[in-house]
Amino acid sequence: MAGSVLAVGMLTACQNDDEGGTGNGGVSIDDKVGMGSDDDAGKADTDKGDGGKGGSVPKELVGSWRTGSGATVQYQDAITGAYAPPSGSTGELTIKSDGSYTDNGLLQTTMYNCTTSLFVMEEGKVSVSGDKVTFKPSKVKTSMQNTCSESSNFYNRDGTKNTKVDTFELTQDTNGPVLRLTDEEGASSDYRPDK
Repeated sequence: MAGSVLAVGMLTACQNDDEGGTGNGGVSIDDKVGMGSDDDAGKADTDKGDGGKGGSVPKELVGSWRTGSGATVQYQDAITGAYAPPSGSTGELTIKSDGSYTDNGLLQTTMYNCTTSLFVMEEGKVSVSGDKVTFKPSKVKTSMQNTCSESSNFYNRDGTKNTKVDTFELTQDTNGPVLRLTDEEGASSDYRPDK
C-alpha cells in the first residue's frame, strides 16, 4: 500500500479512483470495521532512537502519516435528501523507530445508492538505505463491504505479502512537512503528519 495506496481494480461492483471516505455516513479507517487490529495500531512511536533494537529508520520518518483525496461529486437521494457516502481513499502509515510499521488504507466508491468500501491493514518491517525505503509485510488483512451485494462482502481475508521498495523525499510546504513516497513505476503519494 505504501506509495500506491490501494489497487483500484479490486472494486468492481456498483460502480461505472487518494481524504474522502468519511463524513455523511462514510466509514473511516479509525472505525476499523472488520479489521482485527492491535490496541496500539495506528499510534505513533515518539521514541526517536532505535530503542536498542537495531532500528534503521531516520527519526524524521518516525510517526504517523496520512494521505488521501476525495471525489468532488457526491450523490443525493432525491426522495430522502440524504447524501451517499463520498468516494475517495485515505491511508495512514505509522513508522516506528524499532523498524516496524503499520499501513492502513480505505478505498471507497459510491455510485448512486451503492457504496463499496475496501479496507487493507498491513504490518511488518521497514528499512531505509539512502533515499530508498523498503516495506516488508508480515501480515496483510483485507475486508470489503458492498451495500448492494452482500454476497461479495468479506472480512479479515489474508492478503498478498509483497515487499515494496519506494523512493522517499521529505519536503516542507506552507502547510508543514510532506513525505512523498514514489513506487517503482513512478506513482507518488504525499503523506502529512497525523496531528
